[in-house]
Amino acid sequence: MPPGADGRSSYCQPGGVVAAVSDAIENDLVASAAVVLGLVRAALDGPRPTADEAWFMLRRLAECLTDALNVAELRGERLAERP
Repeated sequence: MPPGADGRSSYCQPGGVVAAVSDAIENDLVASAAVVLGLVRAALDGPRPTADEAWFMLRRLAECLTDALNVAELRGERLAERP
């Protein structure tokens, strides 16, 4: 969930519809990162990529890493709040 107006993380009720959608999105982001990583590894095992290809791969990897770090941070915050 995006941060609220006060800048703090927003949460939804566990087991609710919004939580299920959030979990599905998080899972898709992590799965997407795995696919991108696999494609980049395969590209690096082949002929040397052009500068444009390398730049494109770096951008996609940075996007996926950002998403994965956000998922990890939010999941960590949720776990820390459990009794």
